Amino acid sequence: MSCKPIAKMRRRRSRRPNARLCCRVRRGSRSFGNGGDSSSKVSDKLEALRSLVPVHNGDIQADQLFQETADYIVLLRKQVVILQRLIQFYGSGHEENAV
Repeated sequence: MSCKPIAKMRRRRSRRPNARLCCRVRRGSRSFGNGGDSSSKVSDKLEALRSLVPVHNGDIQADQLFQETADYIVLLRKQVVILQRLIQFYGSGHEENAV
């Protein structure tokens, strides 16, 4: 009875590398023949990012936008930590209201 599961495991192992190789080939075979189409997608995503991040300058380069985004993420994380500590210090009030 223990021989049967081992045989199944061997078959599964032999199939997995082929499946991974197939996925790698698919990923690598993407073609960007439409240069304008992919650049418009990138510019659309940059515009979406600009709308999410409060930027001081209206006209900003992509690298500056990424830096502003990183700074904004750090700021938001700090705010979350501060709010969590305030909740720990003062309590959430949920325990007092629950009866």
